[in-house]
Amino acid sequence: MSTGTTRPDSETNRKLAMEQKLENRLNIRDLQEIQAAFMAAGDGYDNKLSLNKEQFCEAMSLLLNKGTKTEYGELFDKIDVTREGMVDWDKLASHLLLEFYEKDDRVKSTQVPQWRDLKTLPSPHKETIQRVSFLKNTSRYIGISKEGTVSMWDLNLHLQRTIKTATESCRQRDLWVTHFVPLQNINKIALSFTSKEIAFYDLSSKLEFNCQYKVQGLDHTPLCLDYWSNPRNINEAVIVWGDVGGCVNVLHFTSVNIALFERPSAPAGEKQEPTLNVQLSDIIRGKFKNARYMKHNGHGHEWVRQVKYGAHLDGVISVSTTWHNAIVIGWVERTAAFQSPLQPMRTSSFQISQGVNALDYHEGLNLIATAGVNHHVCLWNPYVVSKPNGVLRGHMASVLQVQFNTGRGQLISFSKDKVLRIWDVQLQVCIQRLAGMFPKGPEVYSTLFFDEGRNKLFISFSYQLTLIEMKAEVKNRIMSHEKPVVCALYNSVYNQVISACQSGTVIVWMVDTGQKVKQFTNTHGSAEVTTLALDHNETRLFTGSTDGTIKIWDFNGHCYHTLDCSEGHPADVGQIIVLKRSIIVVGWARHITVFRNNNFKEFHVPASDWKGGQEHADDILAADFSAPNVLATGSYDGGIVIWNTNSEQGSKHLNQRAKRTLLKSRTRTTIVASRTTVHDGGFDSHSFTATTPSAMRPKSRAKSRVSMGSNDEQNEYGFAISRVLFLEARKHNSASGAANLVSCGGNGWVRWWNTSSCTLQGEYVAHLQAGSIIMATDKNNQYLVTGDVDGALKVWEISEYCIRHTDEPVTDAPPLKASWQPHVDIINSLEICERSERLLIITASSDCSVQLWDVYGNLIGVFGQEHHWKIEPYVPKTEDEDNNKEDDTDLNDDNMVEAELDSNWEPDEDAVTDPKHYRVNTWESTHLGKDYQELRVKKRERRQPQTIRDLPYLHWERTGQPPAGPFAALTTNDLEDVDKLKMPDFMNNPHKYFSERSDSTGPVVKLPALAENLKTAFDEKTLFPKYILDYESKMKLYHKMAIEEYQKKQKAKGGLFSNILGSQQHQTPQSRQPPAAKATKLKPIIQPSKGNSGKDSE
Repeated sequence: MSTGTTRPDSETNRKLAMEQKLENRLNIRDLQEIQAAFMAAGDGYDNKLSLNKEQFCEAMSLLLNKGTKTEYGELFDKIDVTREGMVDWDKLASHLLLEFYEKDDRVKSTQVPQWRDLKTLPSPHKETIQRVSFLKNTSRYIGISKEGTVSMWDLNLHLQRTIKTATESCRQRDLWVTHFVPLQNINKIALSFTSKEIAFYDLSSKLEFNCQYKVQGLDHTPLCLDYWSNPRNINEAVIVWGDVGGCVNVLHFTSVNIALFERPSAPAGEKQEPTLNVQLSDIIRGKFKNARYMKHNGHGHEWVRQVKYGAHLDGVISVSTTWHNAIVIGWVERTAAFQSPLQPMRTSSFQISQGVNALDYHEGLNLIATAGVNHHVCLWNPYVVSKPNGVLRGHMASVLQVQFNTGRGQLISFSKDKVLRIWDVQLQVCIQRLAGMFPKGPEVYSTLFFDEGRNKLFISFSYQLTLIEMKAEVKNRIMSHEKPVVCALYNSVYNQVISACQSGTVIVWMVDTGQKVKQFTNTHGSAEVTTLALDHNETRLFTGSTDGTIKIWDFNGHCYHTLDCSEGHPADVGQIIVLKRSIIVVGWARHITVFRNNNFKEFHVPASDWKGGQEHADDILAADFSAPNVLATGSYDGGIVIWNTNSEQGSKHLNQRAKRTLLKSRTRTTIVASRTTVHDGGFDSHSFTATTPSAMRPKSRAKSRVSMGSNDEQNEYGFAISRVLFLEARKHNSASGAANLVSCGGNGWVRWWNTSSCTLQGEYVAHLQAGSIIMATDKNNQYLVTGDVDGALKVWEISEYCIRHTDEPVTDAPPLKASWQPHVDIINSLEICERSERLLIITASSDCSVQLWDVYGNLIGVFGQEHHWKIEPYVPKTEDEDNNKEDDTDLNDDNMVEAELDSNWEPDEDAVTDPKHYRVNTWESTHLGKDYQELRVKKRERRQPQTIRDLPYLHWERTGQPPAGPFAALTTNDLEDVDKLKMPDFMNNPHKYFSERSDSTGPVVKLPALAENLKTAFDEKTLFPKYILDYESKMKLYHKMAIEEYQKKQKAKGGLFSNILGSQQHQTPQSRQPPAAKATKLKPIIQPSKGNSGKDSE
């Protein structure tokens, strides 16, 4: 476990910088200097400076110090792509912009998408779903199955309509829908049937699903459809289909907004038929002027699996499962080919081993992606038939579907073994693989549809439809860790928050400011960290991981012990409970693992025997301890066991909502096992199981999301308990029937238990359709905080909830205090602490952030943000303020009602009959007059000045009455007599303390001299140390030499001046004076050691 990160030295930084491209090493200041240099006048663009290669290299060497002349020459060659031999600022800036744009595209394409959990949509289909698409006009998703059932969902994926289609040409049981395609620009949909016809339905009506046209008389059964409309010409469109005969057919429309086909006028007196039957032979003969037909038979007799019209190519791309003509491009020549429909289309064929199942075309990159039967995904240039541009290898089964994600430059592929891969098209590498999350079962027919605008991926498995939604990318998101955060704890001793991510990085933060204090990395090597715990003194940190070990650390990064839970095998540590004399560990196993303190003598500590053995029928996922000796554990099947930690025996079972109990009560048979595979390992006396409980079991809360329309039995995680909490504030109220244990988990349920009577006191759904949830409570058990897999948080006020015994469980939820969504991903940890008289919530999520909120939903800050915070007391709004707002709203409503009444005003009859003598009384009929009268009534009455009354306390002296003023109520007593004071002695006897000075001055006594009183003669040599005397002599010598040197300089200057004057007069050369002696500078005083005193004296 290393503390922090080491900073490379300057040499390493220089080498790393030299390894980067020269363009990436330039900063803003460098670019500004280069631009300023190029802005000089010259013969380049806009009369600015233009340089050749040698001049450019020399100028860059002078301006920059970030490369060699070789690198500057290579940069010049990159800029001068036209080989003109000259470069100016315009060319340099264009090159840098293109370089940065390409870099952004590469970063965006290689960014791995993050997906939400797999959802199963309610499906009314009973047969295979042929295709799923999106209708832009109505903003709905549409899916059609083989039996002809049409289903529509809104954007929230709620089922809106279900329609049954049929045709009169054959019986319903003999009819199959093979494919469909939406006609987005005219709000229609085209369906192909096994009856060799294509029907066009109108989607404009909300009540009916009307068939407007039917193209009949096809040579072969159509298998696949595609449609294209010209964005520049709203009346031009093309529909293509491939059939079982290997033919690709094209219908070109020239007036789709008016009508696909011209309707003949109905006979007189007869009603026109709602459906127009169009024979293909009539289209070929030219009966319909706005429709033209052509085809090619490029695939021989092989079925055409998919067709796609490429507007950029002006051709139709089709694929089949044959080697010779796996891909065929039929080139559409609108000017000539449509005029002669009998002439076959010109085609280009591609050969691929074992053929192709599906394709997709990217117009921007001009690439065709093929899903090969030979397990390969190939990228083709439409004009190069010899070999593909790239081959994407990685699938282990036949690839069924491919689709481009044009916004990211990625390709999505899905194979027969239910493996989804995401490819980077430019780098041609797989950046993500998704497997094991799709429904298990026999081989099924699957289709894939990715809605790029809403980042939703639909995959069908026969009649079942699933959805995977891509998580939205939050820009400028503050991240506390680089990897998803699995746990966060509050240390009340140091007022710190401790968080850990999956990569094993532990960070310590100050809760009052958000400042990062310490960071530990690689706590468990390459294994992921799963949980954290603190000891009773909160000075030791426990970390558990997927390698089946627990490590004990101090906050300096030193590891004291390693606890082995699984004898060296990989196993998930779910939760750690630290007791006074032992440590209890639970995880994905049926047994409890215990480590006793008397075994903590070596670095590696083995597990001890748990005396109680196995009490749970399924894996234990959660536990909590209540002093002095009560332990509660919750398992995957919903069962709760109460243990005595002294005897280590299970005393009580709470199985009212366990899976086995519910199934037994509902079927009235023997207990039904919830799994088909049983493992004997587990968290037993010495081992932690390394095997998965079941192949179908989700071991993560993120995979426990409830599908719409499902119940507890349909969701495997619906019974699992993710948290159990003892309500310590109600510990002594359990005997009276109050709930003292809370459990939560699958399907968003929160259940309240009484451990004394082993009864269920209350239950409610805290989060609808949110899968598994977690919870936390404060020390006073006033609030309960719950968080789900979508990142939503709710605060419930539980102080008065389930505090009395009831015969039936309470199903009403407690009052909801606040609810908000702090995270965009699953919440993995919740902790409640109190600082500055505020209850705070610490949340840790898989979105790599740790946040601090209060119970009212106010954000304090995100750990890792740039600015620090300060926690101050917060007073929420009271109910009176809310009521005042409601009253103001009511007054506004009353004013609106009065305004509505005033709007029905009619003139008075007198004003109409006798307008000359009619007068309006504004005081009684207007709002201004009424308001003024009300103010006059409420106004205080004005009084005239009067004489002051005879108040006793004002005239008591004249009247003789006792005063009764404002201080009359005060009781005043006479002063008490004081005894005779005792005078101090200096006042009684002043002569003892004070005397007068005499005016006469006596002789002054002369003080003896110091030399007269000294008995022993002394000199400077004996009084001062030798090194001081030596230094004094050196100083005198230096002073003497300095004076002499100064005098010599003065004499030399005077002689030199006289010589210069003399030379000017007599033209004689100046005699050179010898240089004056230079004085040596003295060293500072240094006291010699005792050993060197002799040498100094010498």
